[in-house]
Formats: sequence, structure tokens, C-alpha cells
Amino acid sequence: MDTTAAVLPAVIAGYDVVRQLGEGGHGRCYLVRPPARLGLADEFVVLKMFNDRVSEQAFERGVRELRAFAAVPSEHLVHVYDAVLEASFGYAMEHFPLGSLAAPARSPSRGEVLTALEHAARAAHALHEAGLAHGDLRPGNILLSQDAAGAIGGRLADPELRRVLTPGTALTGMGRASSLEFTDPTLLAGARPSRRTEVWALGATIHRALSGAGLHGELPDPQPLLAIRRLLTGRPQVYPGLAPGAAALVHDCVADGGNRIATAAEVADRLAALR
Repeated sequence: MDTTAAVLPAVIAGYDVVRQLGEGGHGRCYLVRPPARLGLADEFVVLKMFNDRVSEQAFERGVRELRAFAAVPSEHLVHVYDAVLEASFGYAMEHFPLGSLAAPARSPSRGEVLTALEHAARAAHALHEAGLAHGDLRPGNILLSQDAAGAIGGRLADPELRRVLTPGTALTGMGRASSLEFTDPTLLAGARPSRRTEVWALGATIHRALSGAGLHGELPDPQPLLAIRRLLTGRPQVYPGLAPGAAALVHDCVADGGNRIATAAEVADRLAALR
């Protein structure tokens, strides 16, 4: 898709658009300059705009969800600055030039990947302790941060908002089939997001980030129903080349019944031990 300046909007909701960063099943992300009304020191922030038009009531639900997310006390959650409503819903958040675990600006070391995963798991646990579920844990939503000393870490971004903006939307209409690889199959059968389903998502995310492979192989992106069928009828298969400690962690994240790790905090501790 052409994302040159000629086809980009110059301004969205008072934000000066610099360039488009990406496009997914839900909407588009732009690198923008924030308006003076926010009083931010950041030269650039990211503006995520959803595709679907929403009502004023849906906008209010989205704002409440974002406020709850922003209120969770965790240094490993991305800062959300603003919510906007034009033709569709959108929000502004921190910009991380190093990209995400799915699309890093440079290849991180294994230790840096483990640190970013650990931080994301700790952020997920903080959300759970506040009674919230992230709903979209995957490598693309783990952004790579860098502290003043140059150390690489992770920040968890983009809580799943489609469930509050457009309640009742079918999973097959909520994005690309490839994103389903991070979805606990029980959610496809009607379960609600929970600590348990998010531990499964962390396991799938760890597996993809460390092995480059999906637990169910490469899902057919243009055919979400076939992807769902594979998830519901197949068993997760851990990549044979994964290091033993990491393989054991993934196994324990996606295990059935009481064999599954109970909390995201335990996942984080085991990731720290692997490092």
C-alpha cells in the first residue's frame, strides 16, 4: 500500500501526521506530532485510528477502558495520552523508535528478547491484579524500550478495544488470521479473557519470539475460518529447536487443566531465570 505524503492526511484530530507506521485488521497507526494542548515533551507520539465508525456511546466506553489501562501502576505499560473521535475512534500513546518484537528496528539479542518478554508478562500481571485483561497479547504489542544506560526492555501496548467499541463482533472479523495464533482456543469456544487465557497467549508469544514459529504452524491468513478450525482441532506443537528451558516454559503456559502456570507473574519470573 502507498503510504507516501501524497495519500496521507495532513492532520488527524489536531495531530500533525508525519507518516504511517503500519496497518492491521483493526486500523492504522501513524507517527504524529502532538498538539500543544497535551503539554507533552515528546516530539512524536503514535496515533492509532480504528477503521470502524463508532457511536458517541462506544467512544465513551473506549475512553473508560483506556483510563482504566492508564491507571494501572506498572512501568512496563505504554503511556496513553489521549483519546479522539473523528469518523472513528483513536488514541495517542508513546512512540518507541526501536519497534516491537514482531518488527524490531534492529535485531535484538536473545537476552534482550527475554527481557522484553519478561517486562510484558509483568505488565500483564499488573493488569490482572487491577481486574483487567489485555486481550491482545502478541509480539506486535510488545514494544522495545531503551533506558538512559542503553538497556533494552519491553512495554506492553494496545489493549484490545474492539470488544468495547463494537460488542459482539465475531472473531473472524476482528483481524487477520495470523493473530489468532496467540488466542487461547477456549476463547474461540466462548470463554472470556482471563488470567488463564492470557498465560496461554504469553506462551504462544514466547514461542513465536524465540523460535520464529507458531504453535500451530503458519496459519492461513486470508482464511480465518480455516485458522480457527486448526486451532480448535490441533494440539500446540513446540518447535524442536527451542532451548529446553524455554520449551518447558511454553509447555507449561499452554498446558491443560491445573498443569498450566497460574499467573503472568510466574511466567515473568521464569523468563528472568532463563536470562
